[in-house]
Amino acid sequence: MAAAAQQPSTGVDFQRDVQPILRDHCVSCHGPEMQMNGLRLDRRADALRGGTQSDIGPGNADGSRLYHRLIGTSIGPQMPPGAPLGDEQIEIIKQWIDEGAAWPDEASGETPSPPADPDATSLIALIRTGDRRAIDALLRRNPRAAILRGPAGTTPLMAAAVYGDAGLVKQLLAAGADPNVADAAGATSLMWATPDVAKMQLLLDAGADTNARSEDLRTALEVTSGIVGAAPALRLLLEYGADATAVNRIDVTPLRESVRVDDVEMFRLLREYGAGPRVASPYVRTNCRTCAALVDAGDPLPRTPPPPGAGATAPIYDPGRLARPTPIGETPATPESIRAAVERSLPLLQDVDAAFVRQTGCASCHHNSLVAMAVSTARANGYAVDETIARTQLTTIGAYLESWRERTLQNLPIAGGVDTISYLLFGLASEHYTPDPATDAQALWLKRRQAADGRWPFGTLRPPIESNDVAETALSIRALQAFAPPAQRAEYQKSIDRARAWLTTAETETTEERAFRVLGLSWAKAPAADVGRAARDLLAAQRPDGGWAQTDAMGSDAYATGEALVALREGLGPSKLGPYGNIDSPDLTSRAYRKGLEFLLRTQIDDGSWFVETRAVPIQAYFESGFPYGVNQWISAAATAWATTALALAR
Repeated sequence: MAAAAQQPSTGVDFQRDVQPILRDHCVSCHGPEMQMNGLRLDRRADALRGGTQSDIGPGNADGSRLYHRLIGTSIGPQMPPGAPLGDEQIEIIKQWIDEGAAWPDEASGETPSPPADPDATSLIALIRTGDRRAIDALLRRNPRAAILRGPAGTTPLMAAAVYGDAGLVKQLLAAGADPNVADAAGATSLMWATPDVAKMQLLLDAGADTNARSEDLRTALEVTSGIVGAAPALRLLLEYGADATAVNRIDVTPLRESVRVDDVEMFRLLREYGAGPRVASPYVRTNCRTCAALVDAGDPLPRTPPPPGAGATAPIYDPGRLARPTPIGETPATPESIRAAVERSLPLLQDVDAAFVRQTGCASCHHNSLVAMAVSTARANGYAVDETIARTQLTTIGAYLESWRERTLQNLPIAGGVDTISYLLFGLASEHYTPDPATDAQALWLKRRQAADGRWPFGTLRPPIESNDVAETALSIRALQAFAPPAQRAEYQKSIDRARAWLTTAETETTEERAFRVLGLSWAKAPAADVGRAARDLLAAQRPDGGWAQTDAMGSDAYATGEALVALREGLGPSKLGPYGNIDSPDLTSRAYRKGLEFLLRTQIDDGSWFVETRAVPIQAYFESGFPYGVNQWISAAATAWATTALALAR
């Protein structure tokens, strides 16, 4: 994303034309002193990463939230509030984005980090892997490594706060490490250590500042308040002087954070220390029933889709553009027909995989993570894929996660929270991405948000992809399995075990839930009997036409059918289903599998896609990603990825 923004502009000059507009009209609310909606426009890295979600898509103003917020109210109040930009200024911003959002280094607004010391860098890497023998050897050779800095100003003490134990923190403090030294983002060891009370106690006794605030305007108290079950850590901070009443300049408070994770104990504790209801009531009405009652905010609101709006940015198409496409028609499930179907789909999927990231500056579940699953599965089953695109996508998404690493360690998630993060890590796991500190941070965030009963609650209601706890729990299991930090795998396995126990008895109503229950139990290595029961529930929902429907009230489609077949293959294995299923087999499972494959084959379109109608409220400005079907393109891309994966597995 940042790399795209470095490309030379052919018309608008950032320093001459764009930066003065941002400085005069935007930075007062989106700068170092205030970052409304988490958006900061005075520094390149922050601006291109966006706030609550990506706001600038280099090369694509029509898909950029920033542009749409400047021109009208389709996706929120027009900005700047009460004083909109003039037409000429808006055109400058639009042209700048369309030309690639070039933002030169000399105007980036970023302070270079001090050079990383080699020994401190090595020490941090050893702490991440938990190699105590090598850590001790390095410190004996160079004791000063404990007080020097690694990449981005990170200290070995900060690394120990995340990856190490209390013994290592104590060792580094004894070697002279300062708990109040901050990294390039202004974060401190205390912010990274929470909610581990033993490590926090050592840092606090060594003089750690409980009210230090990072450049993202976070304190240790705000970080801790947004972690499920962190009441002991919260109490410790409050006892050492953390201010429960402080309101930062993005209007995020510890009380609000505790409500986001439905933690009544932390809510009560913060109220005892003076946090007032004034800053809580808008949020308690959407989350925690008990918290709402404590501040007379009324009952929490039911979970509902986001308000409509972004769909209004979609252009009006002629009837031919919106017409339902004609599918290929009846096709038997043979090796030749299946190979032809997969080979039709792969180029289309890989093209939109690259296009989406390029046009939005962020990664998605529908165009990227699910496509990574399809590409990886196809490759593993003997299909040729464009390896250049596949490698580039892994590098690009890895860089995207790195751009969020600092924020995530401060408990500020990528837009979409558990919905987005679990899918992103799932996609990387599908492609066997090598774990790194950026994936560590995302896995840590997921672990911190696991509910007390073992599930991961979904965040935003945008069915079918973001719509239920079963799918989010299954995906989070896979994410933690692949990306648990090396030194903490045993601890992360406990989270996986709790999630497996919850999935074993979870109730399901939709195909998405039934399919992901099979997948999650299989990934978590549940007993075969549990996986089998979940698979039978999924099989029972198959329609007479061979397909599956997203809900009981809908017709069969490729999204539901594709994920159902993938789940059955994963859960039951090829020995149970046979290579392509057998319509004449006395085994009903094998017959059902073949019927599902033939449903996908006959409903594919000759360009390699499958058409599915959207039922989610759009939250991002509309743009053409390169996939067909206009406003239905995102769910259709996801459906095509699931269908392609299902067919590629049928060998």
